Amino acid sequence: MTKKTIIITGASGFVGAALIKQAAKDGNRVIALKRESSDLTRIKNVKGVYLFNYETLLEKKNLQKIKSLKPDIFIHAAWQGVGGKDRNELFQITNNLPFTLDLVQLAYDVGCAHWIGIGSQAEYGNPNQKVDELFPTNPTTLYGKSKVATSWSALGLCQASGMTGSWVRLFSPYGPDDNPDWFIPYVIKELSQGRAPKLTKCEQLWDYLYIDDVATGILSVAYANAPGIFNLGSGKAVPLRKIIEIIQKLVNPKIQPQFGAIEYRPDQVMHLEADIRKIKKITGWTPQTNLKQGLEKTVQWFQHPNN
Repeated sequence: MTKKTIIITGASGFVGAALIKQAAKDGNRVIALKRESSDLTRIKNVKGVYLFNYETLLEKKNLQKIKSLKPDIFIHAAWQGVGGKDRNELFQITNNLPFTLDLVQLAYDVGCAHWIGIGSQAEYGNPNQKVDELFPTNPTTLYGKSKVATSWSALGLCQASGMTGSWVRLFSPYGPDDNPDWFIPYVIKELSQGRAPKLTKCEQLWDYLYIDDVATGILSVAYANAPGIFNLGSGKAVPLRKIIEIIQKLVNPKIQPQFGAIEYRPDQVMHLEADIRKIKKITGWTPQTNLKQGLEKTVQWFQHPNN
């Protein structure tokens, strides 16, 4: 594989940082775009990454610096308001959509041939079944609606600019260094501290993908120069209760989680599963880490984060 120069946004985020680490590991030259206030702890040990601030990117001298590095690919992994409490805030549309389109234009201005945006399973809404890329999008949150609107706008702008455009709909990522407030880290933390996590009945069937596989999956689209929309998940949905039981055995088998302590939301998604045949066929990518292995690595990291 010919090494590439790849621009990646979201350097402080879970997915963006994983992409930077994997792209560098693959031998590519990596340019990370960040905000002045970004916490870059997640990539502190990655060597040779070129850092640029969003705030000064439009200065001619900085654009020339990036252009001189001859970037090939632009991967946009930054997004304002990923957390549940922000899913229906107006900035999902008013901020994220125009910002993304600005980055498509930036990718074109610095000479990239391929632009990739990171979408979400939330674009499908509440399908309650396995979905492929042709399944109708029916998002129930402004987050999901903004992702759909942004995908078509960005891909349209890529086409108009003569760049290859790709949109990767990411299903539930998990792994070491994840946001501590998300579902799996929350359960690990509670059990590790001797508390019984308060949960729903955990009958939901969700598709979780280990973070290393997330990074290699997104990069497989980049390396294959593959246009269009792709689902990225494990391709298998498992009951949340099974995930809890695995974590419980790994952390503290004596503590019984409080199943049913929290009511389901009115729009609770009970079955969301990615059909990943398209990305596997076009790029050759396939997940390498099964659920048990991924949870073992995740538990180990959260219990010993500095090792």
